[in-house]
Amino acid sequence: MWVWGVWIAAALLLFWGIGAYNRLVRLRAAVARAFAALDEQLVRQLVWIQGGLPEALRDGPHTTPGELNDEVTAAWGRLHAASEQLAVALAQARAQPLDVAAMAALVMSHEALRTAWAHALADAVPPDAVPSADRLQARWMRLLHQSLPLRAAFNDAAQSYNQAIRQFPASLLARLFGFQPAGTVTRLAEGR
Repeated sequence: MWVWGVWIAAALLLFWGIGAYNRLVRLRAAVARAFAALDEQLVRQLVWIQGGLPEALRDGPHTTPGELNDEVTAAWGRLHAASEQLAVALAQARAQPLDVAAMAALVMSHEALRTAWAHALADAVPPDAVPSADRLQARWMRLLHQSLPLRAAFNDAAQSYNQAIRQFPASLLARLFGFQPAGTVTRLAEGR
């Protein structure tokens, strides 16, 4: 009789393990899907910024350090460098959407882009430009705000996944199969 009890317990444990593993895999896939949607919006921001760069900077700045004394050229150069940094961080995050370091690099590079954009808008866009600095800033803020629900969805998916891999007894399976915690993008795209 006890042999049947052992077999039943082993079968229940096996089915629980398969179910728990499948749940962790689904949660991890949900994080990747949520990042794909956020990535698409961040690429839109990047393309918009890069499309607004002066023609001379689109292939990279062609200035010498002495020419960077001009505030306008320096502002556009910083914006170009920040957009390139974001492109690299996006590529890394796209390759590893659950990596904590990749998400931290993405947040930092996005913040650098926002700062460079603010400086370029203040220093490099003349008051009589068409479109005006106010219209450019409004469009930038609209792009930032469009990413807010996508950022929240990604962070929620990552937090659900992280909670699942920390809960006992699923944490045993997570360690056994190498499920690592996912990074979040908590500060990304906050409007100021």
